[in-house]
Amino acid sequence: MHNDIDRDLYEILGVDRNASPLEIKGAYRSRARECHPDVAHDDPDGERKFKELSFAYEILYDEDKRRDYDRWGLEGLKRGAGIDFDGSTSFADLFDVFFGGAFGGGFGRGRSARARTRGRDMEARVRITLGEVLTGTEKKIEVRRMATCGECEGTGMMPGTHTSRCSACDGTGQITSQQRSFFGTLVRSTPCGACGGAGETITEPCRECAGAGRKNLTETIEVSIPPGVERGDHLLVRGRGEGGLHGGPTGDLYVGVDVQTDRRFERDGTNLLAGVTVGMVDAALGTELQMESVDGDYTLKVPAGIQPGEVIKVKGKGLPPRGGGRRGNVLVRVEVSVPKKLSGKERKLLEQLQESHDERVHR
Repeated sequence: MHNDIDRDLYEILGVDRNASPLEIKGAYRSRARECHPDVAHDDPDGERKFKELSFAYEILYDEDKRRDYDRWGLEGLKRGAGIDFDGSTSFADLFDVFFGGAFGGGFGRGRSARARTRGRDMEARVRITLGEVLTGTEKKIEVRRMATCGECEGTGMMPGTHTSRCSACDGTGQITSQQRSFFGTLVRSTPCGACGGAGETITEPCRECAGAGRKNLTETIEVSIPPGVERGDHLLVRGRGEGGLHGGPTGDLYVGVDVQTDRRFERDGTNLLAGVTVGMVDAALGTELQMESVDGDYTLKVPAGIQPGEVIKVKGKGLPPRGGGRRGNVLVRVEVSVPKKLSGKERKLLEQLQESHDERVHR
């Protein structure tokens, strides 16, 4: 492949600089038939021409890429693709960026298979109580993961050693085979089995991880859980996921929070919903009750004349918001219990109360 960074894309397609998208598409289709590797298998430059043609079409048929190319040339495309311009970047470098190594390994180079790749993120779960939601807590969880090998730092090679060009594929990362069929000769490229498509092999594998660059590891991780978390929240523990490939960065661990249910309360954000039942006399005269909270007992004052279903707000006895802060409230719903059977004395007292009530109403 030409290394000349100034090769003209319009010239490759055979169109002028004012060509319409329809003309560009037509030119590509016409020339692609002529130089496709499955057709032009007798042309040693057929594959190179087809890759150049496909690259030129990819740029010029895209309105934004074509505008950048017309304004700044291939240098502008390189900058837009995140390639540092040092005067040595080849046409192939750009092709690898835009096509991702298609058509058999990115112009004969298999470097992408050994690229530093970030490790996979992992997920774990932790279970806490409402009391721990109030105060925050520290939890230890056991995690089994593929961790980066400390001996070779994930490269798979013994320190101080290097990789060598794969002899099976001559560093391309691809094995090309030809197969004759009724339609002609088909050319097929498959990843090299000797190097896994990397184009290079490790001369001295790491003794600690046998060249894998990672090891199975079971470890206990301490997770700091702030106050106010809710069921379904996820806490990020950076760098405790799977180790990266070929020395890439380690992924992260996401810890999902599960808050245990509490028979005494129903949670509503920072508020806690509770219920209490009082007798009809206490409802009429008022009373005080000892109630449980997440951090100890408190006195609930039931006012005289409270009606069934009324809610009493106890300020500041609920839960904090995420990360801590002013606590919510406990909301107590009061129900009134009416006795199903009365003694003779109780009935007489109630009847007297009823008569007194009726007299007041009719005055």
